[in-house]
Amino acid sequence: MPGAAPCTDAAPGAPRPADVLAADGCRAPDKADTLACLRRVFTERTAAVAPQPLTVRLGAVDDAGQSLAVGPSIGVAAGVTAAAIACALLLSRTVLRPVRALTAASRGLGEGDLGRRVPASGRDEIAELGRSFNRMAGSLQDSEERQRRLVGDIAHELRTPLANLRGYLEALRDGVLQADAELLDSLHEEVLLQQRIVDDLQDLALAEAGALTYHRGPLDARELVEACRTAHSARAAAAGVALDVVGAGPGTVRLHGDPDRLRQALGNLVGNAVRHTAPGGGVRLELAERDEMVRIAVRDTGGGIPAADLPRLFDRFWRADAARGRATGGSGLGLSIARRIVADHHGAVEVASEVGVGSVFTIVLPSPRNPAGSGKTG
Repeated sequence: MPGAAPCTDAAPGAPRPADVLAADGCRAPDKADTLACLRRVFTERTAAVAPQPLTVRLGAVDDAGQSLAVGPSIGVAAGVTAAAIACALLLSRTVLRPVRALTAASRGLGEGDLGRRVPASGRDEIAELGRSFNRMAGSLQDSEERQRRLVGDIAHELRTPLANLRGYLEALRDGVLQADAELLDSLHEEVLLQQRIVDDLQDLALAEAGALTYHRGPLDARELVEACRTAHSARAAAAGVALDVVGAGPGTVRLHGDPDRLRQALGNLVGNAVRHTAPGGGVRLELAERDEMVRIAVRDTGGGIPAADLPRLFDRFWRADAARGRATGGSGLGLSIARRIVADHHGAVEVASEVGVGSVFTIVLPSPRNPAGSGKTG
């Protein structure tokens, strides 16, 4: 320091003269400049004894590394982009396009276009969805067609008898006809026919909706057959048709079901057979039990049914001879009701017919010992 006595031997740890001189050179009017200078001097004077900074390297020492070529990198990126675009287009074609078709078809179906269908090829979920949609649309279209035919058939069945009634009543009113017993009986028969059609329509609608009431319980098939023969014997005798029962020997043939509804179904078959059997012919009820199934056959000697007409036998209002069925009081619904009642008893109605020989309608019902016969009894 200026004015201080020079020291020949510095104490251990004391600053060296060179360090002091370097620090004296940092005197400046500005304090900040003085501190910056002192910091720089300190770093320079201690560089020889300060620890080396830690350096971390990745890779080999003295390895300059390799740089990526710009051209190939751009080519790879372009290829990946093109592949992504191609996959997106393929996804749009295979997935989104069928979905759009289903959406459009569903919208059309909701607007009443029941003929709409979608292409459905392949085995994936979209194709299966398309096939399910087509089945649903087909079922709705068939149901709509059946409903239209039913309304048309009802109108056709009621139009002719009502026109007859109207004609007779107008003739009576105008004095053209006299109200004798024969005319009144004819008009009464027409009214009964209309009532029968309405009742049968109600029964059929309830049966197809699953709302027909059944009071099920144990019953004897022998008694069922005998009761049906007794109920139709007068009508058969009036028509000149023999009505017999075979196979109902001693013993009980067990069934489980609603006796009134089963009698109705069997009565429909017997009445149909009597109507279509010419005078001098016969109708025979046959009862048999085998293979845990009860079979009740109604065999007639009528004119028979052509094979081409057999699939339509149970259609509503269908008749092989419409004029004859209407003249004899048939509603055209008896076979449909009979099949529905038997089906609700877990059974079936079988038909065999030969033109010129006759027809056989067979009710097949499970015996109570058969597990198929144990169902809902409500």
